[in-house]
Amino acid sequence: MARLPTVKRDQVPEQFRQAFDEVTAESGGTIASGPGSITVNSPEMARRRNHLTSYLRYETTFPKKIQELAIITTARAMDCPYVWNAHAPAARRAGVSDALINALRERQPLPPMSADEAAVVNYAMEFFHTHKVSQKTFQAALDQFGAQHLTELTTLMGHYAQTAFILNAFEVQLPEQRTEPVLPVS
Repeated sequence: MARLPTVKRDQVPEQFRQAFDEVTAESGGTIASGPGSITVNSPEMARRRNHLTSYLRYETTFPKKIQELAIITTARAMDCPYVWNAHAPAARRAGVSDALINALRERQPLPPMSADEAAVVNYAMEFFHTHKVSQKTFQAALDQFGAQHLTELTTLMGHYAQTAFILNAFEVQLPEQRTEPVLPVS
């Protein structure tokens, strides 16, 4: 159980019920798990946040493999078991190797990677470690992806860092049914 109970429509102030209804429409009027179970406590913010999530996950044109690799690299950097559990299987399906996923999870030396994989992982790891990106790492990522995709990848990683912050701070529990080993965090 997360630190906040599942919010119900009658607990939401009247002026935010339309946003609540929009955010919970697909789930039947409540959201009981995941980041949405927390963000719905601020229905208007959740509504607005969902638009960015939708764009970054389903409307961008960069490859799914790179998208999922960016998400799991962020999940590992943020020690977020929930995001890891949700996206490691998708990364595998999108073509990220088991060796790379397992090395990221266990914080082990990384296996050989393709140029696009290395650009994403190096960019993310450098930022999450130093809170900035060197010109060399930035240029490698820019050369690999171009300005639009690098901007979107950077935003995707920032968005998932925010998601991890929400999930970790509110102690949202992993679902009972999962296919991935639990992400080790210290």
